[in-house]
Amino acid sequence: MTSGEAHTKPQLLFNFSTNAMKPQHHIGIHRRHLLAGAMAGGLLAGRSLHAQSWLPNGSVGHQPDGCILCQAMGRSDVVDQPTWRPSAYADSQLVAQVDARVAPQRPRTRTSRGVWVVQPSWVLVASEGGFNVLQDHDVIIKADQIEAVRPRRPTSDPKVNAQGQMLFPGFISGHSHAAAGTLTRGWIEENPRLVPGPSRSYFPAMALIDTLSDEELDDLTALNVAEMVRSGCTTQVEMSLSTRQMKSYVRVATKYGLRGYASGMVPGMTRLGPIWNRNPGQLNVLEEADKGTLAEIADNLAYSLSINGSADGRIFAMMGPSVTPVFTATSFKALRDAAQQLGTGIHLHIQSGGNPKYVKLQQEQWGMREMEIIRAQGLLDQRLFGAHCIGLEDLAKDLPIMANPNFTYVHCPSAGGAGQSASSQPYPEALAAGVNTSIGFDTHSNDFVENLKLATIGGRARARMLQSTSPVKLKEPTVWDAIQASTLGGAKGLGRKDLGRLEAGAKADLCTVDVSSLLVGNGASPREPWNNLMYANGLSVRNVMVDGDWKVRDGALTFADESRLKERGGRAAKVIWDKLDRDGFFVKMPR
Repeated sequence: MTSGEAHTKPQLLFNFSTNAMKPQHHIGIHRRHLLAGAMAGGLLAGRSLHAQSWLPNGSVGHQPDGCILCQAMGRSDVVDQPTWRPSAYADSQLVAQVDARVAPQRPRTRTSRGVWVVQPSWVLVASEGGFNVLQDHDVIIKADQIEAVRPRRPTSDPKVNAQGQMLFPGFISGHSHAAAGTLTRGWIEENPRLVPGPSRSYFPAMALIDTLSDEELDDLTALNVAEMVRSGCTTQVEMSLSTRQMKSYVRVATKYGLRGYASGMVPGMTRLGPIWNRNPGQLNVLEEADKGTLAEIADNLAYSLSINGSADGRIFAMMGPSVTPVFTATSFKALRDAAQQLGTGIHLHIQSGGNPKYVKLQQEQWGMREMEIIRAQGLLDQRLFGAHCIGLEDLAKDLPIMANPNFTYVHCPSAGGAGQSASSQPYPEALAAGVNTSIGFDTHSNDFVENLKLATIGGRARARMLQSTSPVKLKEPTVWDAIQASTLGGAKGLGRKDLGRLEAGAKADLCTVDVSSLLVGNGASPREPWNNLMYANGLSVRNVMVDGDWKVRDGALTFADESRLKERGGRAAKVIWDKLDRDGFFVKMPR
């Protein structure tokens, strides 16, 4: 905390009625800047528009009402009072600063760093043993860090009006496959789970992703990553489905100025199926595949070392073993050694117990349960993100292993598609056992707020259904558990004390969520706004900042044109759909 920014006694908001919402504090433009702004607008108007693509580079978006300041003057939030102090930096960045506050829909990158005062109705801050909610406090951003959280007071610095909104640390997703979400969404949800019938596995589509051109792959990745950020996720712990897809994720995240811990799944999607789906008694298939797996590990490590800590420290690399049944002791050791070189940890699916065939493969090879294999192979000697944990064979014995301080359990409540694996993951058990927990996207839903809600809703259903028969304790999850897992849990798993919290010295990663609008709020100021989060979704996120740069303003992306993202990402997905269609993949589903 800088001098002069010491906290006064905070006004805590817990279970009591709040005051009526304050009048809005508008983002304003002082009239003395209009001349300079008009000159800048004229220069912009005289420029030819760059051809837009999935990653615009300095392109000028269409302004239907003329230059950006002419359009701004038609808005009701322009006031005749100064809201920022002129400086050499501000003068040189005039157009970018105005655009950041008035026309957030125009694509651009890294133009908004500086001093910002975010003024929400409520601020979520971490405290010892939990969280506090502060009312009528400002969060002061300077460059890429939070400078202070202080009671509201007059300021001439640039302000972000977030009245009716709750300010959260940027959400951290503990598990994602960035190129696959929009590709597989909308045609897998009817797959039957209780009785045999027509089914559409998403695996064939995912296996075809690497047949796309680099441009198509980047378009598909860009659309999915943009959705994640739009819903308030500022850090992705990403397991791309191959090293090639990992490179695409890194290209996109670097260009957009995002934060990610990337890994390329080993074996990649094109090799995984035959090894994983071998029959018991076919250890020779595994052993013959190990040479290719070791080569993938080497390729992945070489690339990972080249980008680890890049993009001003926003991009790091991890090792991403796919599933335990496809590794030998030799390839596990190579993975462990590679991860130690990177120093960032391992990212693994833990789900073999959900299929009796895979359980047989593990017993045949190791004579152990999955969590025992993970411990015996030394994967817990460093940070480990373990996704799903479906079908653990003995929760009473496995949960103490998961409680290892190096382990983070990643609960993905929308895994497998909406409703496909509802309440199948041991989230209430992990919470009761004190396991560090994160929430992740997995594949199909890139809406982080929705996943936060599903974790709570599905977790409560699981706890209630199993409480009388479970061999272990279950905790009935609350929204506070989901908030913890979405922020501090992921940060702890990454070993980052500067992420997942709003406090002086932390990274300026944050998002605001409108908890007062129609269908979410109460008309009056919410009594307990954190509970209104349970009625929100990703479109309720109004502003997102990553590393001091605005990525979403007033609900609009600032780093890319949304319509172009959808057009190009959709075109890439259709390339794969058309291939599947020609093969007769899309069987008719019963109604």
